[in-house]
Amino acid sequence: MSGQGGPKAFWEREQGSTLGSVRPPGPAGPSRPASGGPFGHRPGPRPGAGPGAGPTGPPARLGGAVAALVTALLSLVVPVLGLYLGMWFFLLVANLPGIGFGVMAVRRYPDAAEVERHLRYAWACNFAYAALSVVFFIPLMLLAVVILSV
Repeated sequence: MSGQGGPKAFWEREQGSTLGSVRPPGPAGPSRPASGGPFGHRPGPRPGAGPGAGPTGPPARLGGAVAALVTALLSLVVPVLGLYLGMWFFLLVANLPGIGFGVMAVRRYPDAAEVERHLRYAWACNFAYAALSVVFFIPLMLLAVVILSV
């Protein structure tokens, strides 16, 4: 999709360009119709969006940070289950870095850059933990099948 109907054009037309890209060519002037839109509502200026208000960008992704933290906490089910089954060494593979980065992402909420950075680290730890869990789970299942078949 290119031209006036693409996602990039929508973002630049509605929210303003944040990546320093150039607006698509078109008529100079407001990108909204004079009526104010399909429902006749014409939004006023945003509070704090004056010339000296500072940079405005997308808000920090608090929902993503909470989801990463919940996922990291749910990954504790594997070590707890291993401890319950008497395999204490499963405590060594707890997703502590993912939990730590998830907590830091939630705690750094007003600072969008910090939230994004810790959010990336938390999801990287969660995905790495899931991959390692699968890698270690397959041999354990094979061992269980061998033990039960004897």
